[in-house]
Amino acid sequence: MRDMLEPIHWPINWQQFHFLRPAVLYLFIPLLLIILILIIGNREPQQWKQLISPVLRPYLFSPGSSRAMWWPLFFFALGITLAIIGIAGPAWHRTVIPGQKVQAVVLVAMDLSASMDATDIPPSRLERAKLKLCDFLDAHPGAKAGMIAYAGTPHLVMPFTTDYSLIKLQAGALRTNEMPVPGNNTPLLMKYIDTLMNPVLAPSNVLLLTDEVSAADAALFTNYVNSSIHHLEILLMSSPAGAKVPGFPQAISRQDEGVLQSLAASPGIRVNRLTLDTTDAGSIAKRIREHLIFEKDTRTDEKAWDDMGYLVIIPVGLLVLLWFRKGWTIQWCFLPLSLLLTSCSVNSREADWWYTKDYQGQVLYKEKAYAQASERFSDLTHKAAAAYKAGDYEAAAALYALDSSAAGQYNRGLALAKLGRYDEAMNAFTDAVSLDPALKGKAGNSISKVSKQKMQVDSIVKLDQPDKKVKEDKKNGPLKERKLKPGDPGLSADTKVKDMPETGDRMTDEVKSNIHQAQEGQSGEAGKDTSNNNNTMKNIILRRPPADPGEFLHKRFELQRKRDYQQVKPGTQRW
Repeated sequence: MRDMLEPIHWPINWQQFHFLRPAVLYLFIPLLLIILILIIGNREPQQWKQLISPVLRPYLFSPGSSRAMWWPLFFFALGITLAIIGIAGPAWHRTVIPGQKVQAVVLVAMDLSASMDATDIPPSRLERAKLKLCDFLDAHPGAKAGMIAYAGTPHLVMPFTTDYSLIKLQAGALRTNEMPVPGNNTPLLMKYIDTLMNPVLAPSNVLLLTDEVSAADAALFTNYVNSSIHHLEILLMSSPAGAKVPGFPQAISRQDEGVLQSLAASPGIRVNRLTLDTTDAGSIAKRIREHLIFEKDTRTDEKAWDDMGYLVIIPVGLLVLLWFRKGWTIQWCFLPLSLLLTSCSVNSREADWWYTKDYQGQVLYKEKAYAQASERFSDLTHKAAAAYKAGDYEAAAALYALDSSAAGQYNRGLALAKLGRYDEAMNAFTDAVSLDPALKGKAGNSISKVSKQKMQVDSIVKLDQPDKKVKEDKKNGPLKERKLKPGDPGLSADTKVKDMPETGDRMTDEVKSNIHQAQEGQSGEAGKDTSNNNNTMKNIILRRPPADPGEFLHKRFELQRKRDYQQVKPGTQRW
């Protein structure tokens, strides 16, 4: 009772008082008709008394008073009146929307200036930065991660994703010579970071992998964190002694300790020292993982109002109890309502009158109508389970992604496995174990099963690609195709072997049209059952990545420079 009365806003603001469903007030018209019928019906015994002898009246009519009729009628009218007002939805206060939970992200910025090729940290600063990035992702920060590379211009390498393996793949191909503009343009970098992080509603982190921070850079970093909700993590990839920059004999890259001390004074910036083990990257991942979910401030909805109709539930319930008393029962007045109760199943049009969406979905789920159940459920967990049962794995994976619990991540992994996205599925299983160690055995079995499916798919893809040597043999072999020449004899099914051309080449005649000649396909082995591979083949997406991902990134960066940074020129410091 106390919890029910707490959200009531007293006193009532009569200036804003209104009904959310004013059309319900028209029910007062049939209520007045019912009361009129009851009053008229009560006069009928009086008319019979005029026709019956006074001697017989005591035996035919029970004694009573006028209150026997008026009190039941009064409480009936009062109860129905309160019920109509409650259904109409009285409201006088706007709805307060609770804070929305949003998830943080992490943006990795990799420095690809020439100084990152220095070897004071073996094998080089850049290669060590790649290893540290892998350590950071292996520590499972839990947030979606994106990646940019920068030198004279910043460029997007990977958008925000939960598939850390893709980020590792792209990071492994990064080299300093891939950047279209040399140097280090920190103002342009911070502008690009702000563009990517501005739409993110939750306080998130930017992980900067660099070898040197100048005083001007430190001022830009401080201004950014002071004007933003996000934080900056810097992992310094250089030794205290510094090193010569390859290709620039006179240049020495060394970090100024005074700049680091000024950065440490900013609460939104954290400078991390390089360690030989994974402590540095692991601590960053732990801090991000501990602050994944944030809640936005509550706000008042200008369109929605608090429905206070539930306040009449208690008085109406007490009045309904009186209808079961002898002499107070009013049954026949509800006969017109029976026409509206022709069907109240979950499949009827009026199902929302009687059942909640989750109850309807539960009934349909038990009837194995999973697709319909998924549409009815309002609870995301049940909706995802129904979508999975219905075979809509895309929807199931998307819904389970909204569930940050261990069970939600595990079920997401099952849906991703059905879609053939095996790497993402294994990551989801791993995340589930990190959230709930009790799932270690179950998730381990699932990871093993998904790994075997992935190996099977990879083997099929490998067998499906034609061997290069076979291609060369077909191209240079004795049955190499050539066009028909004027001096060649005509060939047919009756041509004898001795009349075949001495060159041994097979002659073909090309039809004069715009349609290219079809390549002969290889027929499958007769009688071989391929039904076992049907489900696997459905999940295979044949892709041919470039032989050198770094060359692909270089070309993409060059196109982005021509499109977005036409006015940017190399600075005086090219390292």
